[in-house]
Amino acid sequence: MSDGRGSILFVCTGNVCRSPYLEWGLRAALASADGPVIRLTSAGVAPLIGHPMSSYLLERLQNRGIDASEFRARALTEGMVARADVVLTASREHRGLIVRHMPSTATRTFTVLQFARLLRDRPSSGNGGADLPALVTFAQQSRGLAGASTEHDDIEDPWKHSRRVYARSAGKMDEVLEEILEHLVPR
Repeated sequence: MSDGRGSILFVCTGNVCRSPYLEWGLRAALASADGPVIRLTSAGVAPLIGHPMSSYLLERLQNRGIDASEFRARALTEGMVARADVVLTASREHRGLIVRHMPSTATRTFTVLQFARLLRDRPSSGNGGADLPALVTFAQQSRGLAGASTEHDDIEDPWKHSRRVYARSAGKMDEVLEEILEHLVPR
């Protein structure tokens, strides 16, 4: 588990599209909103180790003033999963791989879209912000009440597809990051 600040591990396939975009996008959003300090990392289940983020997504972040040029893809390890307060995956397939390999992580591993969907029913605390462990606990408790993860909980993999697919995937990731940010940062 984390050092008390909270930690999120984003996971996708190659760690060059979805998971680094989510990692760097949330890092920048938290910084600009003066949000809580959360350790953010990402990794891939079949990574393109050492590769930078895909150029389209890197450019999209750069257009928003986010410099992720230092990012390099890396492989998911058991240690990364063990240290994370919550593991947020790009798809149900990634979640399934992690949970099958490390069953003890089932209660804190979600698709990123599932996590945001579960938080929608969280009662407002008045100031809008909550710490990450409280959000994870709420999502854990709500999972059974909200139904199983669905195909709508997958973020489309844009790797080697058209700019239109990259834009659609990035748009979905921007939406989900905004939803999660609303729960982390007081209004």
